[in-house]
Amino acid sequence: MKLETTQSVISHQAAMVAVTAAVEYAGEQGWAISVAVVDSNGRLRAFAQMDGALLISEAGAVRKARTALVGLGSADLAVALAADPATMLAFAQLPDMSLLGGGLPIVARGQVIGAIGVGGASNAEQDVECAAAALNYFSKLH
Repeated sequence: MKLETTQSVISHQAAMVAVTAAVEYAGEQGWAISVAVVDSNGRLRAFAQMDGALLISEAGAVRKARTALVGLGSADLAVALAADPATMLAFAQLPDMSLLGGGLPIVARGQVIGAIGVGGASNAEQDVECAAAALNYFSKLH
């Protein structure tokens, strides 16, 4: 499987594998989620919304993925910005961004090639679990 294109963006095939891995993990836990994978430019490469997932989880998943393109998980970014409330507030108001847990960067050879965002589980920690399960799947391939 090709993980990235020559432009250092996540390939469509890898994005679909990540979405599938997150959905399978969520299903095993009994959670209904939405999951999005974006490339390093923020373009949506793959998306799924499980039966029973809340409508709001769709936009949340995409926002969390785009936020993680900074190289930190969306919740980790919130922690990093906590010391500067003005910057945190400004960042939180940017369109297509979210400081809720569930977004994680996808890194290959030390470079962010995309990000995954999950929304819709019972809490942000469960969203992070689903995103991490997808990334763990990639680590098993290498």
